[in-house]
Parts: sequence; structure tokens; C-alpha cells
Amino acid sequence: MANVRELLANNMKKFRDILNISQIEFAEKVGCSPTLIGKIETMKRFPSANTIDRIAQALKVAPADLFFENPKSNVIKSKEKQEKSKSRLKMKILKAIDEEL
Repeated sequence: MANVRELLANNMKKFRDILNISQIEFAEKVGCSPTLIGKIETMKRFPSANTIDRIAQALKVAPADLFFENPKSNVIKSKEKQEKSKSRLKMKILKAIDEEL
């Protein structure tokens, strides 16, 4: 079982990656320095409750989603849905190409 710092660090990075946001862009959205974001993601610092709220808002998740081992936030559900749609589209394209050949 991961500790609270690990959960926050891992989930922040996971959500940030899903949204394709750099640490610099993310820091701007949160209203803090990129250094602080880096320190939180490397577990060298732990943010205040106020900063956690701003982090969650910037990531478009509930603050609690930052502390679950396998969060199923709307951000992840949306990404999974997007991946499924891409996969279906790829299959249709490949099938159409096969039929043409």
C-alpha cells in the first residue's frame, strides 16, 4: 500500500500526463512555481490543503481522486473512452484497406 505522498505524486503525474500538460503549464494553472510541482511529484514536499484544492481544479478531478491507488476520475474515464474510440476507428480503417486490396 502506497503512502499519502506517493499516491499524490503518482496521481498528479498520471493526471497531468493524461491531460498532456507540462510541469510548467501545470504550475501556471495551479498558481505556483514549477519547482514546487517537481518537488511534490518527487515527494520532497507535501502541499497545503489549499494547494491540493488548486491542483485538483487544474487537473479537473475531485481532491479525493489524488489519494486513491487506482482512481477512476472523469479524466481517466474520458481518456479510456477516447482510446477505445481510436481503437475502433483504426480497426475500421484497417478493415476498409483490407477490403480494397
